[in-house]
Amino acid sequence: MSKKVSEKRYKVTFLPENKSIYIFKGETIFDASMNAGIFLNSECGGVGTCGRCKVLLKSGQVEKVQSELLSSEDKERGYVLACQTYPKSDLVIEVPVIEIEEAVIQEGLLAEDILKLEITEKVLAGIKRLDIRDVKILPRVVKKLITVEAPLIGRSSSDKYRLEIALKQQLGLEDCFIPLEILKKIPDVLRKGNWMITVTVDEISKDLIDIEPGNTTEESYGLAIDVGTTTVVVYLVNLNNGKILTSASEYNKQIRAGEDVISRIVYSLKGAGLEVLQGLIVESINELIVEVCKRTSFNPEKIHSIVCAGNTIMTHFLHGVSPKYLREEPYVPVANIFSPVSSKEIFLEHTPKAVVRSAPSVASYVGGDISAGLLISKVAEQEKLTLFLDMGTNGELVIGNSQWMVSTSCSAGPAFEGGGVKDGMRAIKGAIEAVKINPKTLKSSIKVIGGLKPKGICGSAMIDLLGQLYITGIINRKGKFNTDLNSPYVVIDKANPYYIIAKAEETATKKDIVISEVDLDNLIRAKGAVYAGITTLLEEVGLTKDNLEQIFIAGGFGHFINVRNAIIIGMLPDLPEEIFTFLGNTSVAGAHLALINRDKWKEMEKISRNITYIELFNNNKFYERYIASLFLPYTHIEEFPSVKKILKERGLCIQE
Repeated sequence: MSKKVSEKRYKVTFLPENKSIYIFKGETIFDASMNAGIFLNSECGGVGTCGRCKVLLKSGQVEKVQSELLSSEDKERGYVLACQTYPKSDLVIEVPVIEIEEAVIQEGLLAEDILKLEITEKVLAGIKRLDIRDVKILPRVVKKLITVEAPLIGRSSSDKYRLEIALKQQLGLEDCFIPLEILKKIPDVLRKGNWMITVTVDEISKDLIDIEPGNTTEESYGLAIDVGTTTVVVYLVNLNNGKILTSASEYNKQIRAGEDVISRIVYSLKGAGLEVLQGLIVESINELIVEVCKRTSFNPEKIHSIVCAGNTIMTHFLHGVSPKYLREEPYVPVANIFSPVSSKEIFLEHTPKAVVRSAPSVASYVGGDISAGLLISKVAEQEKLTLFLDMGTNGELVIGNSQWMVSTSCSAGPAFEGGGVKDGMRAIKGAIEAVKINPKTLKSSIKVIGGLKPKGICGSAMIDLLGQLYITGIINRKGKFNTDLNSPYVVIDKANPYYIIAKAEETATKKDIVISEVDLDNLIRAKGAVYAGITTLLEEVGLTKDNLEQIFIAGGFGHFINVRNAIIIGMLPDLPEEIFTFLGNTSVAGAHLALINRDKWKEMEKISRNITYIELFNNNKFYERYIASLFLPYTHIEEFPSVKKILKERGLCIQE
């Protein structure tokens, strides 16, 4: 916060919700929106670098920090950037209507041996019901039927004592801990069930989780959750057969505090920022739990086991633990492995009887989502040298096989998820997801999610576009536009030249959808970080890209990447396309596997412990590689022979 906060307070009212909140002098409108739970479009977390949190000042006096991120037209109409505007009186603010779309998710894999499975097509909100293949159903949390001896005159030992005896004799549970909330239920449950009850037990800790009258062993359910930086995915699972009953996904509400985890760490250090961020991720999960239970007419109180998988920082936020020191050298987390907690402890209000476990992290920036991904992909059992790559705001990399595994992470930033690009957007309906440019006319042909008129462009299409602009000669190796082209699609604006992807009359916004040189710079930096991470990690273990025998690409975004275009721009190594395999959302798939098989949970813990982590933040080799990657496809074109061949065939300049 750039202003010193005083004790003077102002009332800020947000329309159209007509919701009011008081804030102190020195706090911004953005701070007020966060405290009031009002969604503002933001990717920088309120530090004034993205220009997306514009709101309309209806009444009141403010102090504004001058910004070039608002157009002169917006300023004339009364728009201000919420994060750069400080009240000087009570305010009335109108928030532009933002269309919140459900996230596009790709099915995770539902079996141990992914190499034998076909990758299913992407779907919107919910997945097809697939059978579990070759997976032994052995959940950690189980339901079992027992009979408790009824009391008699002369044998009137306590209900608790007789329950303990039954647990010991019938289930082998010695000294089973019975929490107070269960103790309170014992008398009525025993008598209502006529001394026959169903007990829910943690098979690892041997803790008693719940008791119910009668036989409810057929009603055993759990949740597998991908706690993603951008997207949250929830699977409702039948623990008796391992099948997914339904699923739902939505964007992580923490996005309003910043697109990337670093922005969110910064936000968490402001006042009640940590509590706000935990509240937002819990709110996202709670809403999805309601959604999956609504679809199945299911009582969420029947859910007793939850497995979450997320990166290290998201796992900290979920537990309400500050990740402050993950941002400061030497980048240390509070914990890589969090103990199981009850739903109540982390405010998952709809599943009060559930035990929550989070997949173990490997290190500071290689989290439980990667441990889950390695479990489901069986990298630790592969003979082939494998690169496992999870594509997202952060790029997490693991190289190895059954003998050894080494990992690292590189921050690609939010560019490929819609951030930092003027017309960028996430992969929702209306987003351009694929682009091809006619080399003669230079006109693009596009594919739009949902078959609608386009609103913007998402990450997979940005990779296509960058590659297509390069091999058609529209831009050079530095990402600069060719000024000699006489094309209605290439506009050589002195300040910021751009390419028109779709004309205004073809779009849903009635404005041209474009990509500018500034946008291209952001994309090149993002792709450069990924490639530099891959090559540096290989170099650190004494290998080259040619030693790789297979490459697994995980993450919802990764599923839609055109490998050829990703190679053309220098994001992925120039290797035969057949060694690349898209795995989809391995985070939720691994969580699902660990949910239904407790031995797999132990295996995932073992995997996380056996990975060596290499830090790139202060690695000179990485920075040298990164600088070399700020060209298309790379400074040394010899590393990309297939791209060099394409350029020669098209008569384009190879070196500039």
